[in-house]
Amino acid sequence: MDENDKDIIFEEAEDLLNDNEDLLNSKPLIEAEDPDGNIIPRSQYILGYIPAPEDKTLTPYGMSKYMQVGNTQEATYDFFLNNFGISLYMPGDDTEELNKLNTRKSIEALQTQLEDAGILKDGTYTKGFIDNSTRKAFQSLLGDANSAGKTWKETLDFILTNPKYDVSELPEKLELDYADLTNQVLNTVKSVVGRTPTDNELEILTGILANFKQEQYEGELTNAEIAAAPLYREEEIMFEGRPVTVTKKATPSGFVTPTNAEAKFEAKVNELFKPEMDLNQRREQTRNVANIIKSSIAGLRSIGG
Repeated sequence: MDENDKDIIFEEAEDLLNDNEDLLNSKPLIEAEDPDGNIIPRSQYILGYIPAPEDKTLTPYGMSKYMQVGNTQEATYDFFLNNFGISLYMPGDDTEELNKLNTRKSIEALQTQLEDAGILKDGTYTKGFIDNSTRKAFQSLLGDANSAGKTWKETLDFILTNPKYDVSELPEKLELDYADLTNQVLNTVKSVVGRTPTDNELEILTGILANFKQEQYEGELTNAEIAAAPLYREEEIMFEGRPVTVTKKATPSGFVTPTNAEAKFEAKVNELFKPEMDLNQRREQTRNVANIIKSSIAGLRSIGG
């Protein structure tokens, strides 16, 4: 390699979109020029290029610019291509791939999948157009594809057709803090009934509250398992006489409304202590009537002199 080769400068140009241009077309983000200002084809300036640490070479999405292999520093792109036959996605590839989406419908379909994959956030992009948020989300997907050594379509399909979270290790039975449960029982009974529960009542009520807590947890666990399931499924269809695997969106179902353990427990306390509360209410009413009669008698005595 002569000295002129080392003077190659890679310039990152802004994505040019204006009112008079087709929003689906944009200039490449990356151009390479030789010392005379001539554009060099991307395949020529990436393949086989041996970088020096100070060179402004391109960085694969989601990866470092260089790799340390033994005592040698190699370009990450070249290392993967030469050793594994993997052509990593580089700056500029996002524009090349996105420009293949030549209808608003195809762009919206990609945006929906990026959103379902958790890469693109709802409300941050314009549907049907390759805006900045969509481009950044797609670049993130290219980084994931580089790490997986797959195409971006294969990577996106894998994300969409595999569980979002691993819920297999979640316990089926809730681990409860019985000291906390006891305090909840004491506070609820005092608030509802107006007295502290007996030791026997406390033991029974703590067990009831624990069951309600477990019931609520099971409902929440069911919903978590449904939410963690893939939103898409792979399905084999016949296309032009041959089987083709396509990715179709699934509709999650089976969600439940978990019970509110605290509200249910308070209702249960009201139910269990209703006879006592009714008796207390009648006693209070009787005392009120007695006080009214006493006041009336006292008034009549004062009038009669």
